Amino acid sequence: MSFALRRRLPLFPRRLAAFAAQPKPKSFAVSLPSRNQLRCARFSSSRPYATTIASASASAPAADQGDANIDAVLISSPSLQEAENDESDVDLVDPSEARIQITNSAAEQLRAISTRENDPNIALRIAVESGGCHGYQYKIDLDSISDSQADYLFSAPHIRPSNVLIDPVSLSLIKGATLDFATELIGSSFRIKENPQAAGGCGCGVSWEAKF
Repeated sequence: MSFALRRRLPLFPRRLAAFAAQPKPKSFAVSLPSRNQLRCARFSSSRPYATTIASASASAPAADQGDANIDAVLISSPSLQEAENDESDVDLVDPSEARIQITNSAAEQLRAISTRENDPNIALRIAVESGGCHGYQYKIDLDSISDSQADYLFSAPHIRPSNVLIDPVSLSLIKGATLDFATELIGSSFRIKENPQAAGGCGCGVSWEAKF
């Protein structure tokens, strides 16, 4: 072995020790959506920001824990004559009991949609329809307040325009619930949470059971 090679050998242990002492890169844990969430999430193809099926879990937490629930203001409600003209045999909800809540994020998103569409009459329609493994599910889409004589019209008190339309049958099933806008890995969407009229729901958070 040459003299030059013998002099370089003691350097290897020191280089290995220096390499071992270097800080290791941090690892990050990523929370992926469950298979049920991916299977049950559906979005509207006509408008990229309007979801057709919203989360239905009565106990689902808000995406932003600092987002307060605000009592929405009832702007207008249908009369008995309007309900008769609509040819629907339904019991109207008394205006004193017609109540929903809305989060700041949902109201801000509605105002952003109205600004983007340049239409102050645009509204979010919330409906309850039959379906799913527990009997009911929410349907949420965009509409206009121009044809809302037979609906209940709500709005956030301080963030406008933030119009929300609910028909009498659906309102009887979501009185006191909260409209929220949440952002998740699978996308952003409006959703209904904390519905006092819901007895429970399925694990995917879409279908729910009503209290009767």
